[in-house]
Amino acid sequence: MAITSKTIDGKVFFDIYVQARGKTDSSLRIQRRASKIENIVEAKRLEKKLYKTVYEEIAKIEGRGLKWIDIIERWSTSAKLGHLGDKYSKPHQFNDHVNRLKRYTSEWLFIQASELTKGDGRKVLAKAEEQGLAQATIRNIKGSINTVYKWGIEEKLIIGVNTTPVERLDIRRKSEKVPKILSLDEIKTLLYEAKRAENPWYRIWSFALYTGMRSGELMGLQWRDIDFEKSIIRVSQSYKRSHQILKCTKSGYWRTVPISKELLGILNDLKTSKPIKDDDFVLPRLYSWTNGEAGKVLREFLKSIGIDRPINFHSLRACFATHMLASGVDQATVMKIGGWQDLKTFQIYVRFAGIEVTGATDVLEVFSPSTDKFKNNVIDFERYQN
Repeated sequence: MAITSKTIDGKVFFDIYVQARGKTDSSLRIQRRASKIENIVEAKRLEKKLYKTVYEEIAKIEGRGLKWIDIIERWSTSAKLGHLGDKYSKPHQFNDHVNRLKRYTSEWLFIQASELTKGDGRKVLAKAEEQGLAQATIRNIKGSINTVYKWGIEEKLIIGVNTTPVERLDIRRKSEKVPKILSLDEIKTLLYEAKRAENPWYRIWSFALYTGMRSGELMGLQWRDIDFEKSIIRVSQSYKRSHQILKCTKSGYWRTVPISKELLGILNDLKTSKPIKDDDFVLPRLYSWTNGEAGKVLREFLKSIGIDRPINFHSLRACFATHMLASGVDQATVMKIGGWQDLKTFQIYVRFAGIEVTGATDVLEVFSPSTDKFKNNVIDFERYQN
């Protein structure tokens, strides 16, 4: 705080500057100024008034708690220091929450967390739905908000509330969409044209179609996982692009995938193309793959060969499941090979393949006038009238 004087046209004036910092949040600072006060007595009186004003505002703000960005950063710091337990012992385990919150709750960042309401929560979830985000992603956003906000309440950093802005808010169930897959002829065309053009994606697309493996699982596949003697692939890890680390598979357990004759030929080509070590990755680390553009590359290539379909890389996994089922492989086997745990999710592919209803309507052949059974029950109207 300070009172300074200055002379203007021979007359002395006084300027006042007052500031106050928060007691619990040192980054919180409020300033007030007043200028051209004509006498020192009035300047001192106004100085005291401004001093009282800024500290009342500080107390009011701190009484409501910290801003949302402060809550996020303090939660992150606690996780880094190991105060949140083993669940957040690795950077990617808490960085996912932090990045998600900064991205999807950006409009909240500089608002006092205690002032956020259910209305703010609905807006965030509604905006995520409008962006076309998957329900799993929206659930993750809601989960991250609940995790960090509840921690802020427990640590008394968020004052005067006991529920989060999204607690007990429902996520609207989206209408189920028909899976976007390629027909068998389209798959054959894709692989033939990719091989003929020596496209660097040929082997990656082949692996996805012949194994049903997820993108991260393919990216994390190492030569130690290939058992040529037993002709199987052990899928035990997945590569997380955002953190450039290997982690467990999405389902949380390892599984085995049989190697088909076609895939064996591709593996042998890969094996002989260069000297390899057990911890070397099997498939090439293409920039567009590690940069998250796999779907875009696939759509552009398909379009170039006359197949204009709105599919993504994950659609190749759907192709694997649907065509395996349609070929007569039982559900349990396909689920085991592909690593599906949720039967409800897998039923989408079962219904799309139509294996449970194939031939069911054949019994309706009795409707046809050509059947003997039908003919025996026909009434001759002309004879009846006579």
